[in-house]
Amino acid sequence: MVNNLKRNFVEAMTVQEVKNYLSALEPRAVIFLDVDDTLITPISKVFRAHSPHRTLIDELKKERDQITNFEKILSRWRLQRQVQLVSEDWLCFINEFKAQFPLYALTKMESGPLGDILSMEEWRYAELSSKGMKFTPIYGENEKEILLSSPSMTYEATFYRGIFSTGSFNKSEIVRAYIQKENPSQVVLVDDRLGQLQDVSEECSRRSIPFIGIHFKGHELLPGIPDPSLAEFQKNHLLNNHEWLEDEEALLCSEFNLT
Repeated sequence: MVNNLKRNFVEAMTVQEVKNYLSALEPRAVIFLDVDDTLITPISKVFRAHSPHRTLIDELKKERDQITNFEKILSRWRLQRQVQLVSEDWLCFINEFKAQFPLYALTKMESGPLGDILSMEEWRYAELSSKGMKFTPIYGENEKEILLSSPSMTYEATFYRGIFSTGSFNKSEIVRAYIQKENPSQVVLVDDRLGQLQDVSEECSRRSIPFIGIHFKGHELLPGIPDPSLAEFQKNHLLNNHEWLEDEEALLCSEFNLT
């Protein structure tokens, strides 16, 4: 079955389904796991799969040049939000597969300092480690490395203790750098966004590397839909006060008009 998936995508709602698709990986394959909404997701119902406010942070990023103190606001959200595993099964999956293959997190995220965060790489490592997730710790012979940098790019692409951060680059550019250095027999990407899968698929196709893209939709199984007015309150409070309020706290503040 896997041989027929070299340039196609499959859907998976559970980690067990992901595992089934990878039951016959080639030797020297490499596995990349997206982070946000694949491995972890915010606890707040604002960010549930069927929430109209799910892309709140993405929308703010598009307006970053018009938002005063945007980097501080974004860093405060990252530091203050609470997250949960999309599936507890990821822990066993990671430990099982990293014993057989290089297995890395691949996150579309800024690198270096951001607002109140001194190192995005160290912050993300700590966040994932706190949930019990650790990945193949080195890339080549290093546990920390700058992969790509450019004067025209704001953030460098980096590797830190099992986690590739794209910075201002694309995931396909990270995969290209990996292929050039390690020459894997096969590339796997598990991601909740089809655009990311397409991006990496095209890069692998250009380099004649077999690719398995798994569109993971496990976050759709998490219950909860936000109250629209409460979600708007949370957004405005974040922008005006540089503070993220989780759902229960936001409800209490909104009821007493504590902005």
